[in-house]
Amino acid sequence: MKKSIFVLLFAIASVGASAQINGIDNNNRFGVGEDSINCIEKISICNINVKNKDFAVAYEAWKELFTKYPVARVDIYTNGEKILKALIGKEADEQKKLNYINELMSVYDQQIKYIDNLQQITKSPLSTGKILGKKALDYIRFVPNASLDEAYDMLSKSVSLEKGLSEYLVTQNFMKVSAQKYKKDPIGHGEQVIQDYLDASVYIVEVLDKYNERIEFYTKRYADIKNPKDSIQAEQYSKAIDAARIGRTNIDGYFINCGAAKCEDLQTIYEPKVEENKQNIEYLNKVISLMGMLKCTEQEAYMKAAEYALAIEPTAKAAMGCGYRYFKRQDYDKAMEFFNQAIELETSTTNKADMCYKVGAIYLHLKKYSKAREYARKAISLNSKYGDPYILIAQCYASSPDWHSDNVMNQCTFYAVVDKLQRAMAVDPTVKEEAQKLISQYAKHYPASEDIFMRGFSKGKSITIGGWINETTTVR
Repeated sequence: MKKSIFVLLFAIASVGASAQINGIDNNNRFGVGEDSINCIEKISICNINVKNKDFAVAYEAWKELFTKYPVARVDIYTNGEKILKALIGKEADEQKKLNYINELMSVYDQQIKYIDNLQQITKSPLSTGKILGKKALDYIRFVPNASLDEAYDMLSKSVSLEKGLSEYLVTQNFMKVSAQKYKKDPIGHGEQVIQDYLDASVYIVEVLDKYNERIEFYTKRYADIKNPKDSIQAEQYSKAIDAARIGRTNIDGYFINCGAAKCEDLQTIYEPKVEENKQNIEYLNKVISLMGMLKCTEQEAYMKAAEYALAIEPTAKAAMGCGYRYFKRQDYDKAMEFFNQAIELETSTTNKADMCYKVGAIYLHLKKYSKAREYARKAISLNSKYGDPYILIAQCYASSPDWHSDNVMNQCTFYAVVDKLQRAMAVDPTVKEEAQKLISQYAKHYPASEDIFMRGFSKGKSITIGGWINETTTVR
């Protein structure tokens, strides 16, 4: 009898042991004995076949690792993403494809579940927010009839956790999905979409600042020690900043196109509330940020909010708003005092460059071309990947081409105009369409070949544009 009970207890214990998950129910992330040998074998099979892109073979080994050894290695999850995405892309059977998609979602869920265990075996920081952001992007990409609410919840949580550390694609899609929710429910999601735009705009600027810092760091280090790896890193961040700038443009576009961003509507909404909240610095800053980003700087609500905010707490955005108020009153000297104060107060390199560009645009409007160029150059010195200031300089040159008594020589100014527009396209893909349009327009003003030849210049020869411009360009 005793022997039968012992056998029964042993059998129950054996079943319990076989149901354990290595590294979770015990301290052996690879297992023990034959179990550990099996784990190492499956890791080898999985890694070799992932490297060879034989994902169907890798899948079986990976699935066992994922199920039985969830904290053996961090690359169980990175390999899982690669394997499942490859299989999803090749699978024709809809049900099998759906099964792979569900497994991909579970890869992210399980990685978050065991993130503390996984962090102990890797030096690279793991983040719930980043994992959730990747899950959201793949949910949108792969899941048939993906729920807008579920996608929004994931993206919202991801960016709230990561803030300026979010990947720009996550922040961009967060705004896109929020705008889609607004279109479906403008009343229920009206205030939230505005807050989401404010948040997304701040986060994407932090991303741009981070990329600019990395470019500056690696460029300087390459200049000092000439390590090719630093040059490569700088180039990679340069490409990343191009993509992030497009992301920033898209964020603005999603919000504007959803219909919640009309200046007249914002004026109606915020003017009475600004008066009610004139001692509430947090509310005033929200109004300034939103209306400033949407270029609603002619609206009374924006200028009042800036004036009240500056009296409470000097900030760059409040000073900028006061500058616009005095500009509207045509008190240009006072306006410029506030604009310069705003530039001085701003701590973000990206925002400071934007402010310099805006002041330059104001000087262009006032036909003070050399001052406009001065501020455009300041913007470029702060952000070398910023195309708009180059366009601004081109417009200054085109507006003031007369530096010579000979009109044919004056027409040569448009060579320098096009130089700046070409440079704008080279550094910033977001301005390509506008720059190309302006090139087509300004190139028509080139002097005739025979006219410039009669003055001793041929195609490809250098020519210096005089006057305040004082730049050397090339004859076309």
